[in-house]
Amino acid sequence: MTSSLPMQAYVELEDRGIDLRLTLYPSFVLSLLQETGDGYVKIAGRSRGCVLRQTGGLVVSSCGEELTSYLSGLWYRDVFERASVKRSMSRVIDTLRLVYSPLSLSVDPLDPLHVFVAVFLSQTTNYHANVLSWTRRLWFQTNDPFEAATLASRVFSSFQVKRLPQAIECLPQVFNGDRYEVRRQLVQCPYVGPKTADAFLLYALADPTSPPVDRHFVTMASKLGMFAGLHPPRKEYCSKYRCEDCPLRDKCIRWRATRDLGELAGWVQTVFYVHDKTYCSRRLCDRCPLRSGCSDAYP
Repeated sequence: MTSSLPMQAYVELEDRGIDLRLTLYPSFVLSLLQETGDGYVKIAGRSRGCVLRQTGGLVVSSCGEELTSYLSGLWYRDVFERASVKRSMSRVIDTLRLVYSPLSLSVDPLDPLHVFVAVFLSQTTNYHANVLSWTRRLWFQTNDPFEAATLASRVFSSFQVKRLPQAIECLPQVFNGDRYEVRRQLVQCPYVGPKTADAFLLYALADPTSPPVDRHFVTMASKLGMFAGLHPPRKEYCSKYRCEDCPLRDKCIRWRATRDLGELAGWVQTVFYVHDKTYCSRRLCDRCPLRSGCSDAYP
């Protein structure tokens, strides 16, 4: 593959204990990468054709230092180390930080529209089985997210694909304002709900305070005794109010997660996704490192 930009010299960054493969697994950024024998090649967006790998305690990349930091999750290590949570959450979060310390947040704020394609297509379908297949086929034909959206609607038949062109056309109009205003405007876009908006804020705009409230988050929070009695955000309110002004905020999981977990909120959602896929959905309670705090663990 040829790069759309001149290839940059390789950079070597200390990996600071991250696991690159684990970090990329739950990230929508994975849709912009193709795995090779010992790493990844970027197949879409800025520095298309650059490579990224982890070896000998280093992240080695030709993607440039800034993009490498975002893709690898290294940008989040300082945030992860300084972030604090509400005291009532500290026991659970301390356990998560101990177990999942190598998992960081891979984001790409340099290619937000490319990330949006994967985020939007992930609605009610399997990310790894379907979305990665769709996006990789698209990126090998074009590096333009608008062209990819139009092409997808002609080639694939799923409802998400058919809706993508109308949704992505709305995006350039919603990048003004702080994160709550951007979120409100995002939810006003056709077919964009709160979960899609928050996934975009997290993975495309690098806002770690924005957790996408999906079934994995709700399920895991319930198992670990977090956010009892709260409900997921509702589109009709999210499109009308900024989070801090919403009359339902005190009953909303998303608002409470942001308030109580701060800059760890998006990371916790990512951990819940990985943990649910790795242990809970496979009924591996006997191997689960969170078993002692889980209300659903088998005896």
